[in-house]
Amino acid sequence: MVNAWLAHVKATMKLHKGKPFKAVLKLAKKTYKAVGKVTHHKKKTSKKGPKKGRKKRRGKKKSAKRRRRR
Repeated sequence: MVNAWLAHVKATMKLHKGKPFKAVLKLAKKTYKAVGKVTHHKKKTSKKGPKKGRKKRRGKKKSAKRRRRR
C-alpha cells in the first residue's frame, strides 16, 4: 500500500516534469490535503500557581585534562 503523501508527490512530479525534486515537494505541500487527519486539540492548562522552590545550580564540568593531572 502506497503512502498518500508519496502518491501525491508522484502525481505532482508527473504534472511538473523537469522541475527539481525540491521544487516539486514545495508544490505538493501547497496542494496536499491529509485525509482523516486528527486535529490537534489545545492542551488543557491547569490553574495552578507558579512552582515553589528554587532550581539548584550545577557546577561546571571539569575537563578531562584537569582530571588527569591529579
